[in-house]
Amino acid sequence: MTVDDDPVQIWRPYLQQLPAHHDPSSFILANLEDQFLNGVPRVLTRRNETRVRVTDVYDDHRATKLHTNSKSLQDFLTNDSAIPNGLNIRVVSIYSSATIAPLEITPLSMALLLERYAVHPSFIQVLLSFGRNVHISEAGNSLLWVNERDNDTYVSYQLNYVENTGRRLIPWSWRHTGVYHHRRQPSQNENGYDFFILLHPNQDSIADKRILNGLGIFEDSRLQPGLSRNEAEDQSILVHSLVLSSFICNWRWYLRYLGDRFEEYNDRTLVDLPDESTPRESYKTVSELRNLNDFALRTHICCRGNLGLVSALKPVIASSLGRRTLDSAGQALPGCEALLLALQGCIKSCEELIPRMKNAIDLAGYTLSLHNQLETASLDRELRDLTSSLKRLQEDNMNDSAAVKVITFVSAIYLPGSFIVSLYGMNFFVFDEDLRQIVIAKDFWVFLATWIPLTLITGLIYVLIVWFDAWWKRKPFRFFQRPGKEAMSEPEMQVGKEFSNE
Repeated sequence: MTVDDDPVQIWRPYLQQLPAHHDPSSFILANLEDQFLNGVPRVLTRRNETRVRVTDVYDDHRATKLHTNSKSLQDFLTNDSAIPNGLNIRVVSIYSSATIAPLEITPLSMALLLERYAVHPSFIQVLLSFGRNVHISEAGNSLLWVNERDNDTYVSYQLNYVENTGRRLIPWSWRHTGVYHHRRQPSQNENGYDFFILLHPNQDSIADKRILNGLGIFEDSRLQPGLSRNEAEDQSILVHSLVLSSFICNWRWYLRYLGDRFEEYNDRTLVDLPDESTPRESYKTVSELRNLNDFALRTHICCRGNLGLVSALKPVIASSLGRRTLDSAGQALPGCEALLLALQGCIKSCEELIPRMKNAIDLAGYTLSLHNQLETASLDRELRDLTSSLKRLQEDNMNDSAAVKVITFVSAIYLPGSFIVSLYGMNFFVFDEDLRQIVIAKDFWVFLATWIPLTLITGLIYVLIVWFDAWWKRKPFRFFQRPGKEAMSEPEMQVGKEFSNE
């Protein structure tokens, strides 16, 4: 197995040298190794693709080179065993194809970079934040770390911001940029210099272009004139100002975008009537307003984090330059006062916008609730009408049942007689031609003796059948009682109770 295939061997040289360069009490090697093994596969590219720019400012010239393959970058890192004489500023810019995409540098190249410049382990937290969108739990955390040791200053932080992408559906994207700065003071054996690592969320970073222009470097092969040590010192501080000013001012326009969308949905909420809007429309309005409110809350948190970052960087940079007074501290980070005022204004705007969004959400929620109540009332009316219809239908069925029962009794009386007549024919009645009338036969009593018992037997059989049916169904036998509440089944009684309660 080669070093490229073994993730443990890739990071071990860097981890082993950390105690010699930094305070061992500020980090735990075992935790760092676990973070590398678990987080790096998501942060760094797994393919052999590289997009890293190295920009140098010397006493006599300035130059920049874009490394587009890992071998070129690894050769540069392994051959650059010592800091060249006259180096004042070195900026290593690492790009990503998209905010949620890995950085375009291989794990081996990143390990060589961290080992070569003995990068402080605090930068690892910033590095592992890439490969995903701005996490909600880290929106207000700039991961700022400041450490001074042996007259050297280490600063690492992450700037969370939004950027206008110009897309139609979602014109704004949440992004973050990582910054690592090591100010190495000159000593007897080594020259002092400023070393930067910049993590960019895209390949066309505005901050990267402004930094190149600020350092006076053109993207071509020719060399540009160098800078003196004092000029380079001011230019190194300019890097922080350019990174901060490139994105912090975006908050104002993003808040205007949120405000415009809020006004649109707020106007719709004010004119929507519960009996006219559909539940889908009301739910969509509530959902969009809640989404805007979440964005406003995240903006408020990020602006507060940016405010704390700028406020903390100002004295740190002044201290690294040896400037202790407040006036000199303000001059150490150009434009910081304007950034602080802009962030304070954005925070106040969020504090006004968020309550208004909550009021609109409550109003839209009330509209949806009233609509549901109206729908419920309509269903209640329909159910009441249905119950009334069922009751009338039940009464009609009971009346029909009583009529059928009467017809049954009448049929039971006439049916035996019809049967007897058909049995005996007309032999019980004789037409006397002399008297011109019908004469009852002497044997008519035979008809009565047959018809009456047969009718009684038929009725008794019917009563026995009804009794047996009630006994089989375990119901009380009430043959001669008028149907009422006692004769209703339990479901029918329940429907009657509900109807009476309504």
